[in-house]
Amino acid sequence: MRHLIPLAIGVLLLATAGHAGAGPVSPAGISRADGGPPIILVQDKAPKDETLKHKVKRVWRNLTGYKFDVSCPFAHRSCTETGNSRDDARSKCIARNPVCWVADAQ
Repeated sequence: MRHLIPLAIGVLLLATAGHAGAGPVSPAGISRADGGPPIILVQDKAPKDETLKHKVKRVWRNLTGYKFDVSCPFAHRSCTETGNSRDDARSKCIARNPVCWVADAQ
């Protein structure tokens, strides 16, 4: 009987301590009564105005240039460059993307 009382008290303490964190947890900003900080939406940046000269250069490069796939640690994109040879164009693409892996486009 002497061992039963401390055992019951220990079980009771463990049960109440374990139940204290079992309730649903909500984020701090959502459940506040004062409304919390205002929500600010991020707008897309307006594209830069492309001049006619830049547009002609881009279209000409896409028609006559060599295409490469550029794989960066944070993104994947394509690169189109012109040059005397494919290796020359690849070196230009590597110079524009120094940390990325450049491979031939398929």
